[in-house]
Amino acid sequence: MIVHYSFMLCTLCIFFISSSGCNALNNDSRIITTGSNEKSFFNDISGYYRLSSVNGVRLPASFSHGGEIKVYSGGLIISPDGTCQSSSTISPPSGGKITRKVNATLTRNGDKLVMKWKGAGTTKGIIKDQTFTMDNHGMIFVYTRSDQVKNTERTAMKAQINAQKAWAGVFDDFNSGLINGWDSDRNPIGFFTFSDSTNSIVRISTTSDHPQLPGESDNNEVLKLDLDINAWGGIIHNFENAAVDVWTPRDWRGFKSISFWLYGQNSNSALFIEILDNRNPNSESGGAEVYSHSFTDNFSGWKLINIPFNEFFRKEIGNDAPNDGLSLSEVHGWAFGTLDTRGPIIYYLDDLSLQ
Repeated sequence: MIVHYSFMLCTLCIFFISSSGCNALNNDSRIITTGSNEKSFFNDISGYYRLSSVNGVRLPASFSHGGEIKVYSGGLIISPDGTCQSSSTISPPSGGKITRKVNATLTRNGDKLVMKWKGAGTTKGIIKDQTFTMDNHGMIFVYTRSDQVKNTERTAMKAQINAQKAWAGVFDDFNSGLINGWDSDRNPIGFFTFSDSTNSIVRISTTSDHPQLPGESDNNEVLKLDLDINAWGGIIHNFENAAVDVWTPRDWRGFKSISFWLYGQNSNSALFIEILDNRNPNSESGGAEVYSHSFTDNFSGWKLINIPFNEFFRKEIGNDAPNDGLSLSEVHGWAFGTLDTRGPIIYYLDDLSLQ
């Protein structure tokens, strides 16, 4: 049996499809079986399923397939109409980190689900209780259903999400990897990248192989940003809960500044750090109020940067966010990025802290 690595990149759930089973999906995304029992079945199982393990190893999981592959996160959204969308983030043998999405149609075959992936063949799985298990040519992928709420319940649920009180000191040290997922509104949470649409490149990873940071411990991991930016790009951390399925704000009131270590390249590029403040209570999209601070990469090596909150200014990005000042009572995340790097460049970042 020949297994194509390119199919893995396409399906995102990291399903490995044999060439003999590859049938491209046509443009009809409806379910093939449309009986009333079938419709009821898909309505019952609809929701978001988070990838929890690969071959019995909890994420992040590494295994060998034409080289070492690391799976950081993944998930499935099964819709009541029998369609499905998958997404996952991996490091392929060639290095770097890749996130892709792909759609499928579902049919029911006894107690099994048959999933026809667009351009990536067919897989089968079983849903039992709140667990979806995929057996693909002996490789076992286990997904756990996350709680989903109806639209009429979503506002009440959001109102009950209280901002977590933050403590002074480091809140992101990058020693636990770069987890990510989605909330019930399909907003990305955890760590992810952003960039303009002009072929800019943003790759993020954590590494212990970096220029030594003053006073760091052995095997300390830092954030590595491998960039080639034409207009703008960088990293966002939307604060998540432990299950990585709820966008969970933090209460930063009482603190005066944010600090972090940055390894500069003296490139004279424009850099920025941003705070994602509060959102409209009923928002189902990103919608966080953005406050930004710009500075210049005019130094070489590690530098501890401390920025008082009163030096951040509001940035209007047309996302229907509130305009009520930097309250810091419900901080939803932070972002770091650059404008026009004038070619490839690598930055290292560590120990974001509250002062």
